[in-house]
Amino acid sequence: MAEKDYIAMWYHARKPYGITDTIYWGWYDPETNSTDWKTWQHADTDGMAGFANILRPMGYPCYPLPVYNETSVPGWREICKAKKEFPTEEGRKVVRWKKTYENTQHDALTPEISCFSEEETAKLNQWCKEHKVSPGSLIYAELSNIVAARMIEGDDPFYWFYPVNVRGATGIQTESFNQVSGFYMLTKPTSSPQEWQSQMRQRFKGKQHWANWKLANIGKWAGMTGVKLIYRMTSGKQFYMGSCSNMGSWPLPGQDNPPKPDNRRLVAVAPGTANYPISATTTEWYGQLTLTLKMHPHICPDQQTIREIADAWRDALLKKIQ
Repeated sequence: MAEKDYIAMWYHARKPYGITDTIYWGWYDPETNSTDWKTWQHADTDGMAGFANILRPMGYPCYPLPVYNETSVPGWREICKAKKEFPTEEGRKVVRWKKTYENTQHDALTPEISCFSEEETAKLNQWCKEHKVSPGSLIYAELSNIVAARMIEGDDPFYWFYPVNVRGATGIQTESFNQVSGFYMLTKPTSSPQEWQSQMRQRFKGKQHWANWKLANIGKWAGMTGVKLIYRMTSGKQFYMGSCSNMGSWPLPGQDNPPKPDNRRLVAVAPGTANYPISATTTEWYGQLTLTLKMHPHICPDQQTIREIADAWRDALLKKIQ
């Protein structure tokens, strides 16, 4: 029986509502602060396979792609046991934005990029090692607090979606198929990197990413009609800050990669919707960190706002290593 990409069904289900699944990617030139933006559709492939498609024609093997540290998907009994053993605080899936805007042009705003030198990147990684947090916990805690201070009303907690690469455990052989799950981080407007790290560990132990993977693959039984129905019933009830993705280090270490071609850096950022209006992505290219930020017009009035938040994000991280 031929494999199917059941995750892609969700992207197809929302297209009739004018919601795109466009992933922006490009080569960022730090000398000119410019990017030659291109796109692919998330329904066609996820970030890992997308980068491989870009880099292989340039001589980068990109094989094997990074895999998850488990070799199979656990059953529901194991997932439920883990959830009971490692409980997490949960809240309402709402975000109290100070202001929202009516805008039907979903891709009216382009991503903004902030970058770090190889030395700055090494110092940030060392800071994380010394403070026993992952780079993602530091980087996204800072972004979350900056956005909250500027755009959120009150001090109610809100959710971020944190994607997890589950390749190698799914058993899926078709490389291009989406193999990303994740979990939802409940954070406060002033949550610290240590709080992000603690919660992240708890949600991993509770196997929440595997529960979400199974639910996301419900199209295997419900079919496209069922996925469309579920999407229609839930899309107006669940709202999040957005997604924060870690694309990892490229080119992939330990492979026969060509020399660094120039000073440009490969970057990408996930699609955003009114329900997930902030898309943030980190990528290391030859040991140099880049932060890519995209905001949906539902919460963002103009390009300048994205640029200001991207600059504040970089400044907050630099303060950690000064």
